[in-house]
Amino acid sequence: MRRTIFVFAIVALAIGAGCGERDNSARVIARVETREITVADFELVSEAIDQKYLPETDDLEGKKILLNHMINKEIMGLKALSLGYDKEKEFVNFWKHYKGPFLIAQLMDQEVVRKVEVADEEIAEYYKQMHFEYSLSQIIGASEDEIADLRERAIAGEDFAELAKKYSLGIGAEQGGYVGANSIGNIHWWVEEELFTMEAGDISEPLRTSTGWAIIKLHRKRKVEPINDEQWAARRVRAIKEKKGMDELKARIEVDIGLQFFTEAVNIAFDGLPDDIPMKDIMTYKVKRANAPRLNIPEKFKDMLICQYSDGSYTLADFEEIYYRLALPERPRRQYGREHVVQTMHKIVFDKVLPIYAEQTAKLLEIPEVKKNLDSKKERFLVQRLYDDQIKGEVTVTDRDMKDYYAENLDMLIKLEMRDFSVIILTDMKIAGEVYQSAIEGKNFSKLIKKFSKDGNAKETLGRTGLHIKGNMADYDEVGFALDGPGSISEPFQTPRGWAVIKVEEVENERVPSFGEARDTIKKNLLEIRYENLLNEKLDKWSEDFVIKIDESALARAELKRTRL
Repeated sequence: MRRTIFVFAIVALAIGAGCGERDNSARVIARVETREITVADFELVSEAIDQKYLPETDDLEGKKILLNHMINKEIMGLKALSLGYDKEKEFVNFWKHYKGPFLIAQLMDQEVVRKVEVADEEIAEYYKQMHFEYSLSQIIGASEDEIADLRERAIAGEDFAELAKKYSLGIGAEQGGYVGANSIGNIHWWVEEELFTMEAGDISEPLRTSTGWAIIKLHRKRKVEPINDEQWAARRVRAIKEKKGMDELKARIEVDIGLQFFTEAVNIAFDGLPDDIPMKDIMTYKVKRANAPRLNIPEKFKDMLICQYSDGSYTLADFEEIYYRLALPERPRRQYGREHVVQTMHKIVFDKVLPIYAEQTAKLLEIPEVKKNLDSKKERFLVQRLYDDQIKGEVTVTDRDMKDYYAENLDMLIKLEMRDFSVIILTDMKIAGEVYQSAIEGKNFSKLIKKFSKDGNAKETLGRTGLHIKGNMADYDEVGFALDGPGSISEPFQTPRGWAVIKVEEVENERVPSFGEARDTIKKNLLEIRYENLLNEKLDKWSEDFVIKIDESALARAELKRTRL
């Protein structure tokens, strides 16, 4: 079918007849096949879209430019589907892995975040509790029954520290479960809530954690001055409620699926962990997968179950496979205790279970907003696949092309002058004058920065801005680029952050780059130009396959929230 475009005249009684002002957002501006673009869609895109795609004016012609961009997106989505990109094995596998985390995030949003309410009284009470610091020990276990038994033994007189050394899965088990002293706001929420009602020497009831069960023993409680304010307390209370809500949801699901961990297997897995790799060795790639220390699970234990639930189970052999599949920073570490083994397997189970729960039990995809969001994300990936295949895959740039571009566009490739400053920020004009006087008398500028600058990062950065072109540092550049050159020091001048004194550290003069220096920029520019030209050509052809209708009267009533200028 060739493209057919219907443009309705801008008349008051057009399609909008019967639609009051209140209903304007639902009016359809354009249809691409069965897809609709409403006034609300148009206005939302005009607020969120990258500025480079916006028109320069907000009149009808400007609105048509933005609408055309939106129509092109719909055309590309329909074309991607017609070419079967959604059925390609690679995309099917990718989408399966993407959809799960999306549904988990939506489950959190719909079932927890939207239901959380925080009262002023709760914030005030939490801020009051932030004035206390607690020293405590803990015992972490895999089941409620195990922890309840250990609590009874501790209350009956057995030494808490010895029980922790022998049975705890948590960090600090070797030190008798002692986890140190912390103030409220720096402790797990499920521990904090129990601490509010405890006195020194008390042992808590069994506590449900995010991955198991625990008991804590309070050694000392003392008054401190909180580091954070009430606004921070408000965010913390909300975050706790959200985390608690998700943990409670997981706990209900955990009961429904009968998730169970087996302590003996957890211990074997933990004992088989290699020595922890220093994080700096991972970050610097000194240790990679190929030379990382190996897990040591004895062959005779590999069939032992580490956990099971209604729809599946995992053995120590499965744990071994999972361990090697994880990136090095994500692998269980000895420093975090046996609990880290449980946390790892807990995440594996719930990454599999939660998307199914979200779709089949919570029925999230029956919520129009969620379904639309997921479909939109899917189409975005398909459009990118279309673009990579039909546009990027068909464009090349030769060395001759780049040399011709270099010869024809030298004025556009000029490397502008760049400067690097050291900056001292001061709150008092008089002190700024004294600092300036010290600087021009030859005092070490770095030492002056360390001693006087009110910039919180000055001691680490020595106030350096780094090499930049004029305009990138709006507060300093007018003065800094007017100075003579390296070593020049400005008189004090006022900025939005306070009084400033700057010293020019380095200058790179404006110059024409060599072809070699400009090569990457030239290639990028040429590719972008050719991508855009080819895309426009293909869009003209693709649009002929679809029926497109535009209602200019509805478009005229839509608001263009932003323009490029």
